[in-house]
Amino acid sequence: MKKIIGLSIAALLIIGIVGVGTFAYFTDTAASTGNTWTAGTLILSESTTGSAANNSYVVTPGGGINGSVQFGLTDPVKPGSSGTITWTLTNGGNVAGTLTMAATTSFTENPSPNAPQIAAWAGSAGHVGLSEDLLIWVTRTVDSTTTNVLGASGGYVSMGPTTAGLATALSNETQSLVTGHPWVYVLNWKVLDTTGNEIQGDKAQLDINFTLTQTH
Repeated sequence: MKKIIGLSIAALLIIGIVGVGTFAYFTDTAASTGNTWTAGTLILSESTTGSAANNSYVVTPGGGINGSVQFGLTDPVKPGSSGTITWTLTNGGNVAGTLTMAATTSFTENPSPNAPQIAAWAGSAGHVGLSEDLLIWVTRTVDSTTTNVLGASGGYVSMGPTTAGLATALSNETQSLVTGHPWVYVLNWKVLDTTGNEIQGDKAQLDINFTLTQTH
């Protein structure tokens, strides 16, 4: 019995060895190459232009940095003067963004008032200058749609001191800026012919920071 069992085990091992060498397998391969991630772009391009009637002006285009329009340099602002500032804001990238603005206005009284201006102050409750007498109308145009942001064609408002003034109106602007659809803001301003001596030597300034943030 012991001998027979030994032969059986040996035979089984031989069969196993022979079996390993008799099998073949089909094979195939595939590849995944060129997996890439390309980030989008968000580019705010701003151009500043201006025009004026009855006084001089200088435009600094800026190209998005420190663009400005200065009025009344060699030919000062006076009753009857008027002009415009236009800001064209474009998303030059391929990612949609939200446009916001932070605006401030400041008004400086004539540091060396002359006799006519002093006389004009005497007839008012306070110094009434460009903050009230510089009248504005602001529009926003996208494609073919124009919207009044502040004031209206037949209803200019004071640039200055109220909570509904220019700085507040612009700072409340929040818009989606999509590639290929620029937002155009136009500030129309004027000083009425009937404005008196209270504005002599005064100065008004507007500063705006435009910010474009990715739309989530």
